[in-house]
Amino acid sequence: MKRYQILFPLFIFIIMLIAACKEDKLSPINDDGHAPKAIANIEVENIAGGAKIKYSPPDDNNLLYVKAVYNLKGVKMEAKASYYKNFIVIEGFGDTNEREISLYAVSRSEKLSEAVNVKIKPLPAPVYNVFNSLKIQETFGGILISFENLSALNGGVNTNVVIGALLWDTKLNEWKSIDIHYSGLVNETYSIRGLASNPYKFGFYLKDRWDNHTDTLKVELTPIYEVALDKAKWADLKPKNYPIPQIGVLPASGNPMVLAVDYSSSYKVTNLWDNKPTTLYHTKQAVEQPVWIPIDLGVTAKLSRYKIWQRGTSTYAFNHGNPHEWEIYGTNTPSIPDSWVLLEHRIMEKPSGLPVGTNSNDDIAIAEAGQEYDFPLGIPAVRYIAWKHIDCWAAIEGQSGFLHLGELSLWGQLK
Repeated sequence: MKRYQILFPLFIFIIMLIAACKEDKLSPINDDGHAPKAIANIEVENIAGGAKIKYSPPDDNNLLYVKAVYNLKGVKMEAKASYYKNFIVIEGFGDTNEREISLYAVSRSEKLSEAVNVKIKPLPAPVYNVFNSLKIQETFGGILISFENLSALNGGVNTNVVIGALLWDTKLNEWKSIDIHYSGLVNETYSIRGLASNPYKFGFYLKDRWDNHTDTLKVELTPIYEVALDKAKWADLKPKNYPIPQIGVLPASGNPMVLAVDYSSSYKVTNLWDNKPTTLYHTKQAVEQPVWIPIDLGVTAKLSRYKIWQRGTSTYAFNHGNPHEWEIYGTNTPSIPDSWVLLEHRIMEKPSGLPVGTNSNDDIAIAEAGQEYDFPLGIPAVRYIAWKHIDCWAAIEGQSGFLHLGELSLWGQLK
């Protein structure tokens, strides 16, 4: 009974305390009742799709941020800059009309200063500059699209773009979407493949995250004929032990270039052409570079392009044993070392230009999608090729290293 007498008053006290807490309302930590002074010394720098507005913030310990209020396509928008900055960026405009921006200093208690109104006149939005730089041309099995986005060079605002590709459907008499490409790079060339060698009418438009749209660029092109080489006919040529041509870049030690050795039976060279980018080919580590990896294609073809898939995940992309520099040779008589001819030399470039070990979203997306490269025009038709691995991303220009790669695909014209 005594226990009940003690607990019951305690229970009533807790209920009253909860009720009292519910009546409390949150209020600013520093509510001293005054609004900050307005910002001063305003300078406007018009930029692509917006403006960068510099100012002197008020000398007020209670200042929390500076706010810009403006109208974007009929919608009231706000941009904010913290108290330790002396500029604010306005973005998202799709035209170059003059606009008025209202700027406020805001206290920690969310009290606004008097408005300071300024005029801005945005430069053309990045989508329009990118649109004007578009270059479209036919290539093997499709088309190549190239562009420049100079606004991205200085980390400009609103620089990511979406490029939409359309194909005119002659039966339905209407446009249909065939590709959507996203990019924040300064310049890029990418392809749309898988098209027959027929004349097509293409359309291209750009938009940004603010839904600013360009017109549609229309072109008529005929892709160049090619076919994908059947990987079921490929074979590892290393067991034949044909002599290796000691040409081009060779081991710095003066030793002859040798055949690549598989890391293990789980990472064999045939994984390169099993149509599974996640089943890895991996060579022995810490061996002298370059190494020689010969392949029998099973058919004779004039090669047009190839595509490689790096070892996956963001950790390995443009890093570790993924190829950095290589050459591809070809021949029809692998038993004769002097018959091998250089078909392609390539140094892989990271799209973002960031240091090894640091990747942007574009870097990761491009590596995961696979990277395509064209062979030079005028190369001879060959049945046998050799991948000459010169160095990897973890050992650029190194005397020793290794290679891992997820998949290799080839296209060309059969002979």
